[in-house]
Amino acid sequence: MSLRFKLILAFITFSLTTVTIFGVVAYTSARDYAQHDALTHIHKDSRHLIGSLPTSSLNIEQLQKTISRYTDHDQFYMLVDRHSGKIANKKQTGLPVFVQTQILNTVATPEAASEGVISINGVDYLWGIDSIPGTPFELINIYHPNQSTIRKFLSHVSAPLGAILFIGIWLALWASASLAKLFRHIAEQNTQLEYQAKHDPLTQLPNRIAIGEIIEHAVQSAKLAGEKLIFCLIDLDALKEVNDTLGHDSGNILLNEVTRRLQGTLRSSDQIGRFGGNKFATIHRHIEFTGAETISNRLLESFEPIFEINGHNLYVRATLGMAIYPDHATGSQLLIQKAETALHKARKMALDFTLYDVSLDNNSTQRLRLTHDLRNAIHNEDLELYYQPKLDVRRGTVTSVEALARWIHPQYGFVPPDTFIDIAEHTGLIHPLTDWVLRTAIEQCSRWRDTGQHLGVSVNLSAHNLHGKILASQIANLIEYWNILPEQLCLEITETAMMTDPEHAKELLNTLDRLGVRISIDDFGTGYSSLAYLKQLPVDELKIDKSFVLNMTHDENDASIVRATVGLAHDLGLEVVAEGVEDQAAQNELSRLGCEYIQGFHIGKPVPPKDLTPILLSIQACNNAPQQISNTLVHIKPRRI
Repeated sequence: MSLRFKLILAFITFSLTTVTIFGVVAYTSARDYAQHDALTHIHKDSRHLIGSLPTSSLNIEQLQKTISRYTDHDQFYMLVDRHSGKIANKKQTGLPVFVQTQILNTVATPEAASEGVISINGVDYLWGIDSIPGTPFELINIYHPNQSTIRKFLSHVSAPLGAILFIGIWLALWASASLAKLFRHIAEQNTQLEYQAKHDPLTQLPNRIAIGEIIEHAVQSAKLAGEKLIFCLIDLDALKEVNDTLGHDSGNILLNEVTRRLQGTLRSSDQIGRFGGNKFATIHRHIEFTGAETISNRLLESFEPIFEINGHNLYVRATLGMAIYPDHATGSQLLIQKAETALHKARKMALDFTLYDVSLDNNSTQRLRLTHDLRNAIHNEDLELYYQPKLDVRRGTVTSVEALARWIHPQYGFVPPDTFIDIAEHTGLIHPLTDWVLRTAIEQCSRWRDTGQHLGVSVNLSAHNLHGKILASQIANLIEYWNILPEQLCLEITETAMMTDPEHAKELLNTLDRLGVRISIDDFGTGYSSLAYLKQLPVDELKIDKSFVLNMTHDENDASIVRATVGLAHDLGLEVVAEGVEDQAAQNELSRLGCEYIQGFHIGKPVPPKDLTPILLSIQACNNAPQQISNTLVHIKPRRI
């Protein structure tokens, strides 16, 4: 039954009910009014009849004769002797005897009023009683209403009732049609709002809210059927670059094209949604004969063809993270969480696809704990700063050291620097960590000076540090407070970090150069710096990455890279530091190539400050250097022509 028909039926029913109630009330009111009016006229007629009687020598015969003249087919009179309680004109009343008796019994009761209505065999009789002055009689005027009176009344109200009924039905039809239209419009708006709340406006795919509901339903269905399902998160790498370079319109075109391609890889039982931003999600049911690897390959293959966006040919890379119900999770929200964990692992390891593994959660739990503890360790200065010597090949002595942060966790023991530095960079702790390293290293440099050991110190900076606005002033304040020479401090920055925002990096490095501190490019050869841009920066040294130095005596390719890097640095007027020197052969070869400084386990491992002096003495003795450690000179900051 349609909404409009229901409304019409309801309004017509309401109209008919209203008219019926109105009619009943009108009929009852008309009846009561007619009875009241009739009783009033009864008394008037009785008083008129009594007034027509002679005022003297009135006897029963005269009363009966007078009353008989007033009696007609619906007006009857009874004379009742108030002393005997009997009817004096029983034969002349024109009423049946049983009616006279019933009326007399009603009037004779102690609680009887002067008027009333009595129903006898379904017939109503209206009566009124008046005393006849100067006689022992009472006159009962009885009126038998003519039903035509009520019908006449109803004939007067039937027209209004009909009009009301017609208008009511017409209004019912109009109101039902209008309300049906309004309700339909509201229902359509609600449906549209509900759709918009659960769908992505660009791709028209289910959004994150709807995906959660879809997975919940899919999990329940899989549970009842005893089946498995796969939830997959798909992360696009190129969306931000497309938005930044070609505009958001091109990014929207790309998202719609990705949607079309992904939909083409799915079966009828699979579903797809936009999880948010550059992420899509797919749900794969009935996977008993389809493995996760097969599904991932099919999804990844859809990204292999070039995307043509506004005249540009783009290659878009996707990263997938998958989780399986019930192998990895038994609830929808937990299944999503496991897929996100797998996706994070895939992005971190630069993999195309990762299936969730329980070890990932263990790592995530440990990483979360380490993040909390690292914050406390930095605040409480529970970290340690180790120092690894750098040998000046020309002088055969150590003139500087590299400061390296170490963390001995009370539960996990030694935490690798790559682990906690990565945590610091991703949680914003890198700034307080760098602040602690700078303060501690410069303070230690000052303490060495006070003991006669003039050592320079190198501190590594993160790419995040280059975006700070107070780094230069912070370093200037520390140098002034601890009263060290600016050239005793060397800041090591990776070429990748510098090229992240080259203009800002150039401005910061120029400011640091004006302070007089040394600038070193760390891990040179592993990044993607532009040599044309590199020569514009105030750099003092290049640090060859250990991956090339470790096998240079056994691998001609590595040796060629080292030789080329040393030659390039010298051509640019820069000094060279080679790290990863593990044996004497590598030291000899680097010395032959003209490398100014070397660093590695062959020279010395990173150690706490208290263990550094014996290593320095040992290095000096091995190299037969005539200088004493106390007289060791720091770097003289070279100036390039």
